[in-house]
Amino acid sequence: MKDYLLVDTVDKTLTPSEVLEREISPAGHALSVDVEDWYNAAVLALGRRVIPPTEAVVRNTERLLLLFAEMRVQATWFFLGEVADSFPGLVRRVAEAGHELGAHGYHHHRLQELDPAGFRRSLGRAKDVIEQAGGQRVRGHRAVAFSMGRETWWAMEALAELGFDYDSSVFPFRGVRYGMSGAPLSPYPVRTRRGTLWEVPLSVVRWAGLRIPACGGGYLRHFPLAFTRAALRCLERERRRAVVYLHPYELDVDYDAGYLRQWLPAVSHRRLRWLRWTQYRRRAGTIPKLRRLLAEFSFGTLAAMLGTGRVNPTPSVPLPRAPEGGSSGPTLSTF
Repeated sequence: MKDYLLVDTVDKTLTPSEVLEREISPAGHALSVDVEDWYNAAVLALGRRVIPPTEAVVRNTERLLLLFAEMRVQATWFFLGEVADSFPGLVRRVAEAGHELGAHGYHHHRLQELDPAGFRRSLGRAKDVIEQAGGQRVRGHRAVAFSMGRETWWAMEALAELGFDYDSSVFPFRGVRYGMSGAPLSPYPVRTRRGTLWEVPLSVVRWAGLRIPACGGGYLRHFPLAFTRAALRCLERERRRAVVYLHPYELDVDYDAGYLRQWLPAVSHRRLRWLRWTQYRRRAGTIPKLRRLLAEFSFGTLAAMLGTGRVNPTPSVPLPRAPEGGSSGPTLSTF
């Protein structure tokens, strides 16, 4: 697919003061949680089988809820529809605690695994389930494994058609499993044939001409706290706000090998050992690191960071034509 220009994606109708105001919203940095179950995501990625999420997602999500209540911070929680369907009370408790609800798809499928019609059906189903369970309008979306990119930009049209105000799926760097090099670093409006929405990219820092991903997930777990702290301070010096993300399973140090072996009998022990090492490495440090960050920096929801959430009516980002061809297989991201 021919690369389209991203240098012009920020709406030229926004004045510098309006862009700056959006970038330094009083809400501070954005805190987000991708609510999914590690076990059923692993089975889908390695065995290509859809199984129900386990109770582990409830236990781990409630641990995060308690921490956020203790630190008096609100976050945006992007739920998989299958989690909301299986545990509607969990969605309700998150909403009742004052947090924002978002959608993460229905099953843990990357956009490359779906066609436009299938994506719209899946996401529409997830949105309905989450809204019914939480009693709150879902305004934001995050693609599984940050799979929004040049080849999947067609998904923006479905988001607009379904009534989403914003997406937060683009990682603006050149990565192996995900990433969209050249994309803007701050929120920008996107125009589609079905309407307009904002893209709120994940956070990268600039160093020696490179864009380095930071502020969440494996980048929080694998690297020392000083790395994330320095990234946040770097963004603040540039008058940009971070989008911090994590998954509830990143708190969980328990590993049920028997459960995985039950559903993945054909997967080699070596591959499962590698999966465990990459996915469980330094999980025990997630809560202490997160607690320190929440104490040192100001955080809020993505909707709060965007302010009113009103979409500028004349953005400059056209919707690229959806590419033709096959899709890649399921992937369980390390980060």
